[in-house]
Amino acid sequence: MASLDKRATIIRVEAATHDPADWKIRSDASRISAEQKVANFTKIGLHTDHLVLPSHVTPAQFSAAIESANISPAVTAIIVQQPVPARLRQFVQGIAPHKDIDALTEASSRQVCATAEGIWRVIRPFAQDAPSIAVVGAHGFVGRGVVSRLAEHGHKPRQLDLGDDLDAVREADIVVSVTGSPGILGPEHIRPHHRLVVDSGFVPAPNGKVVGDISPEATKIPQNITPVPGGIGPVEMAVLVERAIQKELQPELESWRYKGRPYQERLSEVDASRAAALAFPTPTRVPRQEGPRTTNRPPYQQAGHEQGTDRDTQR
Repeated sequence: MASLDKRATIIRVEAATHDPADWKIRSDASRISAEQKVANFTKIGLHTDHLVLPSHVTPAQFSAAIESANISPAVTAIIVQQPVPARLRQFVQGIAPHKDIDALTEASSRQVCATAEGIWRVIRPFAQDAPSIAVVGAHGFVGRGVVSRLAEHGHKPRQLDLGDDLDAVREADIVVSVTGSPGILGPEHIRPHHRLVVDSGFVPAPNGKVVGDISPEATKIPQNITPVPGGIGPVEMAVLVERAIQKELQPELESWRYKGRPYQERLSEVDASRAAALAFPTPTRVPRQEGPRTTNRPPYQQAGHEQGTDRDTQR
């Protein structure tokens, strides 16, 4: 791709010193994501400009950065890193639709963002038998994309978001969490019958580690789970690289597919009852005999003179 002399532009707004702690954490995650995009685009020969704008950038300056990339014939892709300050969000819609490879604008030719697309591709091999699917964070940017892709392929996921009872995820076969809230799902939510848990959380911790939506105590419970880090992040990058190649180099390139991993289907109520009956059969009972009861007690064992009592011993 280097021979085409094409470029990608990544725009990121830094957090201010007075911003809330959670905003700073999200901004740090944005920085890591941007650096990963630069590294992956560079590997395929797509030169990348990573524009870091100060927290006090004005709407005019922000729009100018986008417009400069729009009008440059060398720029093939424009990505604005999330989160974006509220005062600037409307100007993200100024990205030229044909350069919006991450579906950030309503006019983009891409239906969903790269993260949502990647999550769907991970889910697909686990969802061939119409399983029940729960999406936590369904009303967010990524969550809406996941729900959209699932609906497009005939699935009706349980949509959960802020204020909903998350205990509902226990009844699902597949769980997807895209909240960015560390440890929001724990052992009380994740069950052994979950054939797949997708953890799209990525939150840098003060100790230098990265944590996801699933608490560490629950990561060993499901049959399959995407790790953090190293799970959905690389999947997102693979989708973005694919889109860049399809756009400029090989439009007919077939989208990659994930083959999945083995899993056990959850038993239906009828099958579960049968399995329980085999595992714990009803004990055989001896029928009561009719007729007069007999006893083999010796004649001397009358009331008060039972064998082995102190009185018998004294004889």
